[in-house]
Amino acid sequence: MQGIVFLAVFFVAYLIQGITGFAGNIIAMPVGMATLGMIETVCVLNFAGFFGCGVNALSSRKHINWREAVKIMAVMFPFMLVGIWLDQVLSVEFLKPVYGAIVLAVGIRSLFAKRQRFYPEWALYVVLALAGLIQGMFVSGGAVLAIYCIQKLRDKNEFRGTLSVIWTVLNFIYMGINLAQGVYTQQMVPVLLATIPLSLLASYLGVKILPRISQESFTRMTYVLLVVIGVLLLVL
Repeated sequence: MQGIVFLAVFFVAYLIQGITGFAGNIIAMPVGMATLGMIETVCVLNFAGFFGCGVNALSSRKHINWREAVKIMAVMFPFMLVGIWLDQVLSVEFLKPVYGAIVLAVGIRSLFAKRQRFYPEWALYVVLALAGLIQGMFVSGGAVLAIYCIQKLRDKNEFRGTLSVIWTVLNFIYMGINLAQGVYTQQMVPVLLATIPLSLLASYLGVKILPRISQESFTRMTYVLLVVIGVLLLVL
């Protein structure tokens, strides 16, 4: 029963991911922790993130901004490794409310601003470093990365495609680290296999829904997601 609850939430989360290119893991994570356990959820979401985002990236391959994708991964990757290490040597749960407060503040400010605010270039690199750290600690750096991508990737298809290829690569690396640590178990296999058709369906529906959303609505949806994610991080 708990596995079914997780998979139901997973599908909704990855449908949102299929439309926007982010938010899947951070929405699914709290329910996974309550139903599967922390380690199991991290492993499942790394696998699902690699597979599901890979499908999303393939469907948006013509829109990927490779220059931005390579730059983002080059900055995030070393900080993601630091985040993974910190997660193993420290109790980092106390940072979640701080993370949530930052995401919530950015989401609210952007949602109600009369015009989009542009951050200086140095601040955007700080955002990428934070996204890498949070991805390493919580497998959910998408909300912070979205702050960068809203400014740099102004087209909804480019936004979705570029984010998807980034998560494909980073989740593959994180999944490899999990495999090397021996944390994948036989008990996880049924859930891992169940995420495959759900990821495919979510990606298919995302491709169908995205053209029906205007660029302005897509941007506002992104801001609303930041607000929702911020609240989830603060209360869960």
